[in-house]
Amino acid sequence: MTLPSPEVVRHPADYSPFLDIFQNKGVLESTAQRQRLRDIIRKSTEEDIPAIDEQIQELLARIRELELTKNGILLNVSKFQEILTPNPIHRLPTEILLEIFFIHRDTTEGYITTISNGVWPLSHVSREWRSITLSLPELWSNIAISAIESPAKNQLQLLNTALNRSGSHPLHVVAHFSWSTGFDDDDGLFSAYGYPQTRNDTSNLGIPSWPSERQLSEAMIKSVVGHSNRWKTADISVLDPSLLRPIYGQLASLEKLTFAGDLDDFPQILSIAPKLRDIEFHNSDSSSLQLPWTQIFRFRESQWNPSMDLLPRYLRILRQNTQFEDFGVEYESIRSGNTPQLLTHSKLKAFMCTDIRLIRCLTLPNLQSLHLKAPFMRMCPSDMIPASSDLLSRSRCASNMRVLRLEGVVLNRDVLSLLESTASLTELNFTFDKWVISNDTFLKVFIQRLSTHGKSRKDMARILLPKLESLTIDIEAINSHEWFVCNIQFIDDSFVEMVEARWKKSGNGISQLRVVKFEGYTPATLSAFTVSGVTRMKKMRDEGLETYIATMDINSTDDDRKEKTYIR
Repeated sequence: MTLPSPEVVRHPADYSPFLDIFQNKGVLESTAQRQRLRDIIRKSTEEDIPAIDEQIQELLARIRELELTKNGILLNVSKFQEILTPNPIHRLPTEILLEIFFIHRDTTEGYITTISNGVWPLSHVSREWRSITLSLPELWSNIAISAIESPAKNQLQLLNTALNRSGSHPLHVVAHFSWSTGFDDDDGLFSAYGYPQTRNDTSNLGIPSWPSERQLSEAMIKSVVGHSNRWKTADISVLDPSLLRPIYGQLASLEKLTFAGDLDDFPQILSIAPKLRDIEFHNSDSSSLQLPWTQIFRFRESQWNPSMDLLPRYLRILRQNTQFEDFGVEYESIRSGNTPQLLTHSKLKAFMCTDIRLIRCLTLPNLQSLHLKAPFMRMCPSDMIPASSDLLSRSRCASNMRVLRLEGVVLNRDVLSLLESTASLTELNFTFDKWVISNDTFLKVFIQRLSTHGKSRKDMARILLPKLESLTIDIEAINSHEWFVCNIQFIDDSFVEMVEARWKKSGNGISQLRVVKFEGYTPATLSAFTVSGVTRMKKMRDEGLETYIATMDINSTDDDRKEKTYIR
């Protein structure tokens, strides 16, 4: 398509006589000229202009076509550049990539028997990533398993594959199984309800083609038990302890054990564990067990319904194990008429207790961490806080205290006195099973005592807990049947001002508050927490403050947490 020159467009040849008349402001001299001009106007409007418009549309269409072609070329160039310049993550040094992988491993929840959890997805990103993950036994060393509600053919294979890939590396094992009764043959259960019976070929694994929950669980426990010599830490919960019998004498690497179950029939099972230093029993009685006591530095035990008074036993354990640095027991106190003699334990640094009698029996000169806890489903006795203050005074260790956890404690003047005597605390935690209005009243006073906002130099000398770096307050309903609606009012503008003042380095011997958390695991309303307060807390979070403020939302679609998050 050939376009006319600009001059031709502006001055067509047959226009010239009339242009001269127009420019000279003349008049038409004859009727013929007038008719000629009318013919030119008609031709221009009916033929020339429509023809030019058509050419314009053709040109615009061509321009659009060229633009599409150009964009296609640019897209291909971009793709080719990606080939020459890989994604930045693929250019990371291998050691940095390994750090990312290990962080992912340590922070990802879930079971090793689920392909979408843990490190499994890392091995399916690229050939390079797969090569790296398969070459790192330690990446596969976190083994978490549990009872399976819907047994499937690949769960045992996944477990065994992970164990094989972990090579000879020490293992961190979590195995929670709590079956007691049920169907030995779940085929009957599924067919009775009309579910399809998909058959999985698992004959090579030594279990039926369609394993029941119990059959598959037992097979998984046996697989993990077969590697007990590599257990470095183990958290085990089983109701059939006979499955653990093979670990006797095969715990060469075990350093920490958490156990729930009954081992009375196998008292020697833990007696040979040369590296065991940390042991914890949940709702379990360890009195019949032969433990390597002299090498243990941390002992924790909980028993919900003891049949006898446990105080004499725990005093005996403390008396015989002067090397303990951490000791904690949780049980329902059975009152007795005897008053044991005072026992001094010079090595104990951390102590957790639910029995006021035990607190009154001890002197702990090196105590640094104290956890006062109510017996299960109860409140702490009213005299537990005064007894604890007496313990610190008697032990002359108040200035050594760094950590204090108060769980199920009634907040009153005695608590404030305890806090006033422990000025060196760096970490404080309050935990409540229930919420009462008096808690709000106390915490408002407590927050004011913590705050440096607007305080004079003289007042700064009386600031409560000047070394505090971490403050955590939790409301933990025991289960969903005990959720309760409450209104939390101490989280207000004064609370935010306290955090702002303590977050900023103010000097005068006041430490920086680094952690502030509140979790109300119940449908609580934070009625005094304003939009401005939320914004200010988020600003500090963005600056580096570790903070988390959340309650529950009973209307949430998240069945597990039903969480309503204000600050994360």
